[in-house]
Amino acid sequence: MSDPLVRLGLISLVFNLGGGLVAPALPLYARSLGADYRDLGLIGAAHGVAFAALTIPLGRASDRFGRRLLLVLSAVTIAAAAATYLAATGVGGLVVGKLLEAAGWAAFWPALEAWVAEEFGRRAGSAMGVGYGAYAAAFMIGTSAGGFVVEAAGLRAPFGVYLGMAALAVGLVLAMPGRRAGTAHAAPARPPAPTREPRAEAPRDRPMRLLAYGTGFVYVFGLGTVLSFLPAYGVDRGLDAGAVGLLLGGYWVARVVGSLAAGRLSDRWGRSTVLVPAMALATGSALVIATPAAGALGLAAGTVGLGLTAGACGPTCIGLIADHVTPADRGIAMGLFESSCGLSFILSGFAGGHAAQAWDPGAPYLLAAALSGPWALVLARRLPARAVAVPD
Repeated sequence: MSDPLVRLGLISLVFNLGGGLVAPALPLYARSLGADYRDLGLIGAAHGVAFAALTIPLGRASDRFGRRLLLVLSAVTIAAAAATYLAATGVGGLVVGKLLEAAGWAAFWPALEAWVAEEFGRRAGSAMGVGYGAYAAAFMIGTSAGGFVVEAAGLRAPFGVYLGMAALAVGLVLAMPGRRAGTAHAAPARPPAPTREPRAEAPRDRPMRLLAYGTGFVYVFGLGTVLSFLPAYGVDRGLDAGAVGLLLGGYWVARVVGSLAAGRLSDRWGRSTVLVPAMALATGSALVIATPAAGALGLAAGTVGLGLTAGACGPTCIGLIADHVTPADRGIAMGLFESSCGLSFILSGFAGGHAAQAWDPGAPYLLAAALSGPWALVLARRLPARAVAVPD
């Protein structure tokens, strides 16, 4: 595993495969322990609140103590969450497991993204495209296989596999070469670079990071809407369970494609080249989903469009942050990005649920369009056409 890009893909795949496997199993497991819909909402909210609260301090911790330590801590905490799920006898145990799981992911993403910024520099967008692509592929595989695992071995089986994958993740992280936080990777074959002072923050660095945080908030609102409401909305629109599964599979396939293509494109042609069209695509896709007259084909096309948007925006935002952050602050910058995403995920569930109940089942997608449309105009105006990597 000497190639950093292969290492990145494997770590992201292994960490997230277990998460994808338990995603469809957890609600069923909770119902078997007596949970009602309010309890399911409590379990989901516990994840969002803990994740949003912890990403910033854990991102800063990765700046101080190193990325590898935080990634090991992440895997150990996720393993503890899986063990807690297995031992749970009621909803309270599942909430504790969800809090631990959220803490594990809050340690994982900022540390991984900061490591990518250090390891790949100007190629951070395309590298993170591989990381996010592996994440999407893991969830696509895991969610597809989760039902079969439950049928074959029972409701607790996915959580046992989750525990095993977390243990494997610890080994993969320990195999990473260690380095001090806040430093960049230097290839052994190259001569040492001349000693110089670390790059100071430039006047436009903070505004560019704020655009990345805002973009994360907007695209994750669409992601949260899809994950929270699309299965029920598809059934309301006349789809059967098999068709809903294909719909979600199409979302994750589109996200893999968007992640792999957009990161590389943004490194080469600029971040605005990806982000502005992605926000426009999100707006059109959400509006199509909210329109019953579009039929099943429109529903599928809109879902694929939102998948492409999420895939494109994730690595490009990481690239934009990496372009405009000093080495000492990479972890906390990625933590702020993930915190923005976590807050949006919480809001999409609460606001979308109330809107769907009060107005129409398609209302959550109208809310998503109302965010992404104006934000596309903000990005077009504020994001430089060639907002690409700058030297450290």
